[in-house]
Amino acid sequence: MRRGPLVIDGYLVEVEPGETLLEAARRVGVEIPTLCHHERSGTRGLCRLCVVEVEGSSRPVPACATEAAPGMVVRTESERIAAVRRVVLELLALETDLSLDADTQALLERYHARPERWGAPLAARRKREAIEDNPFFVRDYAKCYTCRRCIDACGDGVQGVWAYSTLGRGLETVPGTPLDLPLPETSCVFCGNCVQVCPTGALTPLQEVLLSEGER
Repeated sequence: MRRGPLVIDGYLVEVEPGETLLEAARRVGVEIPTLCHHERSGTRGLCRLCVVEVEGSSRPVPACATEAAPGMVVRTESERIAAVRRVVLELLALETDLSLDADTQALLERYHARPERWGAPLAARRKREAIEDNPFFVRDYAKCYTCRRCIDACGDGVQGVWAYSTLGRGLETVPGTPLDLPLPETSCVFCGNCVQVCPTGALTPLQEVLLSEGER
C-alpha cells in the first residue's frame, strides 16, 4: 500500500501500512469508543460502537476493521454517528447487567442513552446462574455481552489453549466451554488472561466475589 496522509477530525495523519482507522485515530489522540476491541483480540467489527463516517461512503464503517488509506476524510463524531452508538448502547444495556462495567455506563451517559425506551429489560441471560466450577474465578453470563475478548485471549491472542468457544444462539450466546464442561475438565490452565481482558465483570476473581458478598 502506498504511504500518504488522511484526515481524521481535521488532523492530517500519515498512514502506516496495515493500520486501521482506529489505530490511526488513537495515534493522534482522537479517541473512538469501543467495546469488543482489544489489542490482543482478533475480533473485528463485532459491536459496531466504533463506527465512523468516511467521506464518499454511503454508510458508517467500523474503525477497528477498516484499513486506513491515503486521501480518506474521516469524522468520528456527528449526529448520525451518535445516533448509531446510542442505539447500540441501549440494546446492550437492555440485555446485559452492566453494574460492574463503569466504562460502558459512562458511555451510556455520554450518548444520552435511554434503554427503557425499548421496553422492559430482556431476561434471557439473567436467568443463568453464576458458575463457580473452579477455585479461581466465577463466570456470570448475566454480565456478558459476548465481546469475545476471553475467547481470543484463551486462543490465538495470548494463551493458545482454546478452552472457550461460543455456545447458544441469539441472546443466549455466551463464551462457554466445549460441550459446556466444567473448566477443570477442559484445556484451561487458569492463567487468568480471560479475567484480565473481560470488560464487564462477567469473569471475576472468586476472592472479589466473596468479599463483595461479605459486604452485603
